[in-house]
Amino acid sequence: VGPSIAALIVISVLLTAVIVMFRATQIGSTLMANATRANAERVTDVANTRFEISSVSTTTDWYEQAEPVNPPNGYGCKPIVSGIERTGEVTAADPYQCYWFDGNDGESATIKVTRIFQGELFNRGASNKISLDLFDPSSGPTLGNTASGSYYFDSYASVHEKNFLLNRGSGKYRFKIWSIGQSSTDHGAYHVLFTKGSNPPLVSVGCVEYFQITNAGLKAFSDLTDMDVMASIGTTTMTLLTETSSATPAPNEWSVTLPATTTVDGIVINNDVYEKGILNTGELLELRVKLAGYASESGTVTVVFPNGVNSTKTFDLLCNN
Repeated sequence: VGPSIAALIVISVLLTAVIVMFRATQIGSTLMANATRANAERVTDVANTRFEISSVSTTTDWYEQAEPVNPPNGYGCKPIVSGIERTGEVTAADPYQCYWFDGNDGESATIKVTRIFQGELFNRGASNKISLDLFDPSSGPTLGNTASGSYYFDSYASVHEKNFLLNRGSGKYRFKIWSIGQSSTDHGAYHVLFTKGSNPPLVSVGCVEYFQITNAGLKAFSDLTDMDVMASIGTTTMTLLTETSSATPAPNEWSVTLPATTTVDGIVINNDVYEKGILNTGELLELRVKLAGYASESGTVTVVFPNGVNSTKTFDLLCNN
């Protein structure tokens, strides 16, 4: 009886081992099949993804292009042209505006500021004033600094005009419009007119307002959560931009929309037609970017879709960046 029991135990152990090996082989085959299927689906997914990036251009006056805000010597000032009035507004969020012009040593320049009694907290109160500070080529404006000597004025009047003698060298002169008191009541809109010599000819330049991304593949995209956008300026390295839901991105941000209608070659077309909110074949996204330190250089924008497929578009000039 003893040997028989021993034999049965041996047989049972052997059968268990066979069953374990069979199950292991079965699990391994299932895992491999799933991996193969997933890889095949990814290959198909990538093969069915193709998109094209195009740029939508407009024209802008050259003096709408601001200096970079970042160093070196970047103050974010816009050029001001002799004889052409500009409009701005001092607000809590935008406490000063800055303008620049080329001046030669010994020249005279006249700056006239006309206050518009409208806008954020702006009124005709006696304590309400607006200030102008002019900086020579060796310095520049920041939020709290002031000009030296007589290169400034503080006005309570509706209109203030002053003639400045440019006797501190030749180069870029910059002035800012703000309120030296930085009071919450010293806010509001204004016109500023700068005159010096003859008026230069106006020149319009072509620039990229936004990019269009057309789905030219077979795959539809219902979720763009992991989409990335990168950009480079001139010879700088690629920068990964941050997505924002705002229609007007801040520096080094991007935003994208799937509009119901859009314009292609000057013709308005229906866009988000088949499934609302899903980027189907033939539909397009509108991409807007803003780059920190941008000073009218050429560059590239690279878009990476959630499945890793990417495409790059070059640009010569971005509008109002």
